Amino acid sequence: MSESLSSLRVYYAARDGMPVSLVTLLQDKTTEEIKKLLSQEVIEQDGQRCTPLIIAARLGHDKVVKILTSRFLPYIDIEQEGSVIVESYVINGASALWCAAGSGYLPVVKTLVKAGADVNHATLTNSTPLRAACFDGRLDIVKYLTEHGADINIANKYNNTCLMISAYKGHLEVVSYLLEKGARTDEKAHCGATAMHFGAECGHTNIVSELLEFGAAMTENDNGMTPLIAAAERTREEVVLYLVARPEVTLEQKIDGLELLGASYANDKDNYCLDSAYKYLHKTMTLRYSNKANPILKPRIPPVPAYGDWVECQTLVELEAIKHNSNALHMECLAIRERILGRHNPEVPHSVIFRGAVFADHARFDICIKLWLHALYLCQLNKVSVVKDLLRFAQVFSQMIHVGVELSFNHVESVLAAAVLELERNKEKNCKSWS
Repeated sequence: MSESLSSLRVYYAARDGMPVSLVTLLQDKTTEEIKKLLSQEVIEQDGQRCTPLIIAARLGHDKVVKILTSRFLPYIDIEQEGSVIVESYVINGASALWCAAGSGYLPVVKTLVKAGADVNHATLTNSTPLRAACFDGRLDIVKYLTEHGADINIANKYNNTCLMISAYKGHLEVVSYLLEKGARTDEKAHCGATAMHFGAECGHTNIVSELLEFGAAMTENDNGMTPLIAAAERTREEVVLYLVARPEVTLEQKIDGLELLGASYANDKDNYCLDSAYKYLHKTMTLRYSNKANPILKPRIPPVPAYGDWVECQTLVELEAIKHNSNALHMECLAIRERILGRHNPEVPHSVIFRGAVFADHARFDICIKLWLHALYLCQLNKVSVVKDLLRFAQVFSQMIHVGVELSFNHVESVLAAAVLELERNKEKNCKSWS
């Protein structure tokens, strides 16, 4: 038998959960041979790079892990790292403990910790075993790791904490446990978002409530969005209604939240509902005039040509006049979103693109292109990559040619100019990365 095949048999025995075979393969080997066989890194067909210990931990083979960490502990590096794939993401620098925690195998986690594994051994992106357990909501593993020294406040390279990922994924029990253990409620990720933002934008009302009970503040992220605004932008109705009923939310904030919720319903590809859009626009207009002597008027901003130079309704009479005019409501809502979120918010273009796509589906290419050019402008204004946008234009231009609709030179020129700017920015990024 070749040396390479013999070494692979050791790895496969660990991978397939065969402790007896593993011992048999190693029992007649020298110390150096055992060390080499147990530290070998095998690249799987899916690209994972694992040692026998890592693959056994990843697949939950506790008996194999127990043998490796007891009988063969002097011959292995329990902290050796590999690369594994979790939910289509490649995790580089993953230890055996991280793999066991991330895969939800508490017995393996216990075995590794008892053998001396570092409970805070992080991956290359600074993800700890505790964070891996929080991702899947494994409260049992979270508790065990915390009780054995895991630091609940270690953040990953984006300064995203265990509390944040738990809030984002909707794991209430884990969130509650972390809060009870002193997790910092108002820690901010690099984007300025707190755990409250992540819970709110994902629609987890129970988690938002729990965070508030522990004194979490409703701060703004780097885009100027509070948890209320983040929830409204994502059409998280239940969260919005919960937050606007809170005593710390002002009438102006309540109006903005409900108005944005309505505006987002009118141009959301997943939760489109024009009836809900009108309902909340009407409700907020009523709130604006709740004190007739001192109404809260909308700020007047220059109309956007892409929205047909639409000017927002200022009164209930004006709003009720467009109740049955879907196009007017769509433009009203696009204008509202851009006003409340601001031109520098990267969330604004999504609705504009969606509305343009609807026009394209109805062969209204003229309006589609105006909307998409505006979205393209907003993206490049905020230095957001427009590769997908450029492809979208190529597709619609091709469709127009196919059906015999004449292209406007000005439109093509605008898209080409945007492509040149994108290339220049990419070149600049590459130069910086190589310098």
